[in-house]
Amino acid sequence: MKPYYLVSLVLGLLQMPLLSAETSRWYNDDQVKQGAKVFAANCAACHGKNAEATKEWRKRDANGNLVPPPLNGTAHAWHHPLKLLRHTVRKGGAPVGGTMPPFEGKLSATEIDSAIAWFQSMWSDEIYTAWSKRNADDGFQLIKPKQQSADSPTTRLLRQRLRGVEVGKPQKTEVKDLYQVRAGSEYAYLFSGGRYALIGNLIDLQTGQNLTEQAKEKLTLQLLETFPESDMVIYPPEDTTQQTLTILTDTDCPYCRKLHKEIPQLQKAGIRVRYIPFPRGGKQGKGYADMKAVWCAKDRTVAMDIAKGVNSGDIDMNGCMEAAAVDRGYEFGLKIGLRGTPAIILQNGRMLEGYVPADRLIELSRTNQSQ
Repeated sequence: MKPYYLVSLVLGLLQMPLLSAETSRWYNDDQVKQGAKVFAANCAACHGKNAEATKEWRKRDANGNLVPPPLNGTAHAWHHPLKLLRHTVRKGGAPVGGTMPPFEGKLSATEIDSAIAWFQSMWSDEIYTAWSKRNADDGFQLIKPKQQSADSPTTRLLRQRLRGVEVGKPQKTEVKDLYQVRAGSEYAYLFSGGRYALIGNLIDLQTGQNLTEQAKEKLTLQLLETFPESDMVIYPPEDTTQQTLTILTDTDCPYCRKLHKEIPQLQKAGIRVRYIPFPRGGKQGKGYADMKAVWCAKDRTVAMDIAKGVNSGDIDMNGCMEAAAVDRGYEFGLKIGLRGTPAIILQNGRMLEGYVPADRLIELSRTNQSQ
């Protein structure tokens, strides 16, 4: 899930029919949450970030192969029993004329089930009911939907719409009867007891403050505190640290490479640069393996310079325990709603998406030191 799809995901799910109290599904909310991560890392590159794939999915490619179909209920995935869906993920698409690689040995049975649970959570009740009736003899166990928490009736309808998306506790705003609620990495505003929702920025026109952006910056800083520096690649300043920049980066990203060449300029200005890994292509992208090698290197800064083309040399591609930091970095990026790399987090939590020249970063660092 990039990132940039999180807003469209929230909006798309808001348009779906409610999951009625009588409807049972074979999976639970925890499986859907795990599945969102598994799908984003392994499936989204071909099937689309919202499992929407392409409108031309019925046509074969230039080599006569079937192209990846949508899995959001608009194609034929709902025709297939759970056993076949699992089998297809494990064995790949080659047996039926497709190009999907096999994930047997890469994903566990639990991860495969969670990915299926995630894209099925996008199916309307009508589609899911048709699927379950069609495949009634498939042997899956139904799970009754969890009752909503009695202490947050304001978010009841929003939770029903946003299946599998983490919905936070409603927070009062300065506007009477308007509540701010975190949904994934985005924010919704609820009123009339939670029946109506607004998606967008809440701005105080008297002060000019963007209250939504302030909430996002606060959340980013809170999440950043949970990401240890031992999982980062750090470039210290030449002298005393004046400011700190945290950058989510991918070794396979051209603009990340461009920004990396300007690190010495930032160091000279007293800026400490901290890299968090974010393989934008997920586990299937080239950057994933490269960054794991960087994080396993004896000197990560040297390995990063090589991986980003600043210096020449070879990087040992053997794995290590520290390589798990790449997966944690990817999950961190999803939590903060990353839309692209590089993503630069200033000291006050403000996030800049995309390449920003070093001289501009120096200026912004000095004017965004704290909230």
